[in-house]
Amino acid sequence: MKTKTVFDTNIWVSYFLKGNFKELVEMVFDYDVDFYRAKELTREISDVLTRNKLKKYLTLPISEYIRFYERLSILIKIKLEFSGCRDPKDNFLFDLAYQSNSKYLVSGDKDVMETELKKKLEVITLTKFKERICI
Repeated sequence: MKTKTVFDTNIWVSYFLKGNFKELVEMVFDYDVDFYRAKELTREISDVLTRNKLKKYLTLPISEYIRFYERLSILIKIKLEFSGCRDPKDNFLFDLAYQSNSKYLVSGDKDVMETELKKKLEVITLTKFKERICI
C-alpha cells in the first residue's frame, strides 16, 4: 500500500544540499512512498534554492534539482483553504496534504510542526517518518 506523503520545502532542500538522491528514490521505489507536490511547493523550493547562501552548496543547476523533484512526485492542483498555521505562507502545505489524502506531512519547521489540526494527518519529523516506513 502506498504511503501518501508531503515533504516540506526544508526537507527537499536538505536532501538536495546533501546530494542524497538515492534515499529519495528508495523511498518511492523500495518503500512505496508517493510524494505529492503543488505549484506552490515547487515555486517555494525554486525560490529557496536560488538564495545566495545556498547556491554555493549546489553541485547541479537548480533546474536539475527541480526536474528530479518533479519526476519523483505527483502534481495535484490544490484549492487554498487552510488557515491554521502560525506562518500563513505554510498554509498551502496543509491544503496539499489534505487534498492529496496524505498520511504524513514531513517537516522540520516549528510553525508547521505545532499547527493544530482538525482533520487526520500526521505532521512528523524526517527521522520519525523514516522510522515509520522502516528505513
